[in-house]
Amino acid sequence: MADYKLTELMTIRCAREIADGEVVFVGVGLPIMVAAYAFATHAPNMIMMTEGGAIRATAPPALAITVDDPAAFLGADATFGMLATMAALQRGEVDVAFIGGAQIDKFGNINSTGAGDWSKKESFTYFAGSGGANDMATSGKRVLAIMPQDKKKFVEKCEYITTPGYLGGPGQREKLGMLGGGPNCVVSTMGVYLFDDKTKEMYLSEYYPGQSIEKIKANCAWDLKVSPKVKETTIPTAEELKILRALDPTGFYLG
Repeated sequence: MADYKLTELMTIRCAREIADGEVVFVGVGLPIMVAAYAFATHAPNMIMMTEGGAIRATAPPALAITVDDPAAFLGADATFGMLATMAALQRGEVDVAFIGGAQIDKFGNINSTGAGDWSKKESFTYFAGSGGANDMATSGKRVLAIMPQDKKKFVEKCEYITTPGYLGGPGQREKLGMLGGGPNCVVSTMGVYLFDDKTKEMYLSEYYPGQSIEKIKANCAWDLKVSPKVKETTIPTAEELKILRALDPTGFYLG
C-alpha cells in the first residue's frame, strides 16, 4: 500500500471530478494543484481559466502559486485580463467553477469573507475575501469545492454568504436568475460530499480511510445525511502519487 499525505488524497480525489475536455475556472490555492494533476493524467484536453486572465488548453510549464502567477500565462493559448475570463463565466461557457473557502453550510453556501457580528467591527474576524468566487459559483455550470472540515467550518448556516450555493434550498437560485447549476461536489479533509437533487442539502458520499461516519458527523454542525451507498474513498496508487509529487517537488501545496 502506498503511503500518502492527506493533501495528496484530496488532490487526486478532487481531480476525478474533472472530465477531459471541460472548461475549468480555477481558483486560488489547492485548486491550482488539482488542475495541474488533471492535465497530467486523465484530462489532457481540459481548458483552464484563471481569474487573472490566463486561458490554457495545455498545462502550465511550471506550478503556479497564484491565479496571476507568470507560470499560468507563459505559453498560454490566450492571455487577457480579468474581464475576459469573467465574461466567459457570465456567458455560461464554464463547465466547472473550482473554489475553496473558510466555511460551508448544508446548502453549499460558502463564506470566505469573515465571521462575527458584521455591525460591530471589533467582533468581526476577516478571512481572505471573495476574489472572483461569487461570480464563479453564480455562473459556472457546476461548482467543485475543496476545504478543511471541522464544526466551525462545516456550519448549519454561514454567518456571511460570500459565494452562493443553493441559498435556502430548492428553487432559490432560479428565483434570483443565477445562470449556473450550483454546487455539485465538496471534497473535505475527511470525506466527499454530494447534494440531494430534491432538497439540495449536502450529504456524505465517501469517507476517507481511517475516518468513521460517526467522527465525520461529529465534525459537522448540522445533522448530516449519509448516503445509503456511502463508501470508503479509493486510496491513491503509487503511480498516481509519483505523477502528483513530480508536479510539486518543493511541497508548496502538498506539504
